[in-house]
Amino acid sequence: MFGDSLTTAVLQRALDGTWRREKVVAANIANHETPGYKAIKVDFEEALDRAVRDLKRKTETAGGNYMSALDSVKRADITVRENRVYSERADASNVNLEEENVEMAKVQLQYSYLTRQITDTFSRLRYAIREGR
Repeated sequence: MFGDSLTTAVLQRALDGTWRREKVVAANIANHETPGYKAIKVDFEEALDRAVRDLKRKTETAGGNYMSALDSVKRADITVRENRVYSERADASNVNLEEENVEMAKVQLQYSYLTRQITDTFSRLRYAIREGR
């Protein structure tokens, strides 16, 4: 398939994880004043890193199947979990609005960067296909 490379697989999965994180942070912000609401967190970076390391290890050994290893990168876990941090608030909600707003800004910058990276990757491919024209 066009664009089946480690770079595009990692960028696509990172975009998926970042998009999911943005939705979760938005939900946390929206439920800031909901009594008893527990903040939700998204983790995907470690699983993606582990999948990339596994891919490199599998392809370095003789007979490693690159495409099946690449599929493991494309399916790296995106874990959504409840944040069990103790709440100091009287309503038992543990959402810290300042932290969530900072996280939202960070996630938006990451998503913007990732979309730029994938656009640049495909622009380079298009340039090569057109033989520099």
